[in-house]
Parts: sequence; C-alpha cells; structure tokens
Amino acid sequence: MFETLARKYGIVALFFALLFTILYGSNGVLDYLSMRRDVSAKEISIKKMEAENIALKGQVERMQKDTGYIEDLARSKYGFIKEGEKVYRIEK
Repeated sequence: MFETLARKYGIVALFFALLFTILYGSNGVLDYLSMRRDVSAKEISIKKMEAENIALKGQVERMQKDTGYIEDLARSKYGFIKEGEKVYRIEK
C-alpha cells in the first residue's frame, strides 16, 4: 500500500516538476514568448528605420540634382536671403 501511494505521489511530483521546468525554466515557454515579443518589436523598428532611410536617400538625391531644393532648404531652415533682398520681421 505504501509503495503504491508513494508511486502515485512521486508521479504527481514529477509531473509538476516537469511542468514548472517547461513553463519557468531556462528557455521555457515564458522565455520563448518574451523573445517573440522582442523580435516583433525589433522587426517593427527595423521597418520604420528602412522607411526613414529610403526617405533620406530621396532627399540626398534631390539635393545632389536640384539646386533650387538646396536654396529652398537654406531659406526655410536657416533664414538665408539672396543678395539684394530685404527681410521684414513681423512680431506678434
């Protein structure tokens, strides 16, 4: 009787130990799910960076080919003016 009872509890204990190891152990299910979330976040970040990279390459090409674009950037971003132009500053 004692052997049968011990065998039952031993099997149950072994089952819970294996379950605990599968869920919480190193490289367990929870670690796997966490890594999948991280990979998904990194993939989204990479796609955003690739889109930004394409936009920046387009800007560089436009700067290399279109001098008017460079002039527009200098005027709007840095406040440059052409020789002979007058600047009027309006304050609110």
